[in-house]
Amino acid sequence: MLNYLTKLAAHGAWADARLVRAAQHATGDLAPVLRELGHIRGAQEIWMSRISGRAPTIAVWPALTADELAGLGPTLDTALLALLGSLSVPDLERVIHYTNSTGTMFHTPLGEVLLHLLTHGQYHRGKANALLRAAGAEAVNVDVITWLRETGQAHD
Repeated sequence: MLNYLTKLAAHGAWADARLVRAAQHATGDLAPVLRELGHIRGAQEIWMSRISGRAPTIAVWPALTADELAGLGPTLDTALLALLGSLSVPDLERVIHYTNSTGTMFHTPLGEVLLHLLTHGQYHRGKANALLRAAGAEAVNVDVITWLRETGQAHD
């Protein structure tokens, strides 16, 4: 399972970078695109802070420019990949205690938290792509199979 979580994290980093680059080069109303891309990173930071038991450093819906996202992304990606690299399979059963944004307390195994963290961005990447198209830009291919092929991991 850790191998797949690490692959999801690496794919997410690649996909986010592609979308941010597209936003940096697009014209039109990009505020909705940046809102979705910012939320991917804000949520990633919120979940990482919950896992480590620290205060988050950015909001869950931060207002960030494309250039700010380009700078923040690698830092968050490196931290997430380092966390995944430090875990063993038994660690995935460790329960994370956290309070959500509405003040409700939850107790969730780390493996489920990580699965959510890594799949949550997929929904918002899809929305960002639709919003890019609505702004007159080309949608960005962020498919896993494309990432596997481009990084030499596909078994075609």
